[in-house]
Amino acid sequence: MKVAVYWNLHKHCFSEQSREKENYGKVIAHKDSVAVALPKFVVRQAGRKKVLKEKSKNVHAFVVGYLLSDQESVVTESAGILITYNPYKNKGFVIADTKEQLEEALLVTLRINQNKPIIEAHL
Repeated sequence: MKVAVYWNLHKHCFSEQSREKENYGKVIAHKDSVAVALPKFVVRQAGRKKVLKEKSKNVHAFVVGYLLSDQESVVTESAGILITYNPYKNKGFVIADTKEQLEEALLVTLRINQNKPIIEAHL
């Protein structure tokens, strides 16, 4: 199932939004961890500009890809690369260490650590 995943500031978890025709845009789940195959990192620039202008966050950045079910195991040979997004500093998602912008990956895992969202990409 194709989904868009974003960090929900109010519920402090990840929201999964359907990208399937019949439920497009509908939030279908809230989770503490999510695995997405063939993700694309999407930032709607109009939403980002609104954040910069109003200094108030809104939902405009997503990880879009294919949801791996809870039963599907995610096996990786190495730790993922930490990914971050800050609308005040970057136009899109970036590799935390190098600040290199990232558009897509093979797999991404999203989880919570100490009440903060952690995004790891496997290239």
